Amino acid sequence: MSECAVTVRDRDGDIVLTREDFLKYATNENVIASALMIRLCRFAFARLSPDAPARRRELYWQVGFPGSGILDCVEMISHAVREGRCLQNPTLFHPDAPPAVAGRILFEIGYRGKTLAVWPDESIFDDEFRAWVSAWQAADEESEGYRAYLAYKAEKVRQIMALPDEALFHSAWK
Repeated sequence: MSECAVTVRDRDGDIVLTREDFLKYATNENVIASALMIRLCRFAFARLSPDAPARRRELYWQVGFPGSGILDCVEMISHAVREGRCLQNPTLFHPDAPPAVAGRILFEIGYRGKTLAVWPDESIFDDEFRAWVSAWQAADEESEGYRAYLAYKAEKVRQIMALPDEALFHSAWK
């Protein structure tokens, strides 16, 4: 899959956001979060608002894990963090949602009276992923291990961006 974008609507019209835009806000440290969120938003918004771009200030979020990169992306998409429409909830649960280092990689996105739970396939965020993140996310950037971690993250981004929606995500209406 080539680079993709998501469109949201605000008072001034449509806003097109790309993964590169997310990276500018969330930083390169959060390349996986940026890739996941661009794909997640395209997937979820197509279901929540199939006929028009979702109005960004009408989106409500519950996020099942404490990753700051994900919250940065939610804020850029919807202003939901600062406007109190985003709840970081590490007790959020679905039995098929993969565990994160803390919580689960699970999102509940509400829009105009509908709520969609979305989680990535556990093959994407597996034990190897959790081991890499636990060992290296906060490590010294000059170490050999950290450079290997960056290469791992780059491969994970390629995987997230290349998979078809049906292999990447699962969802259920709440």
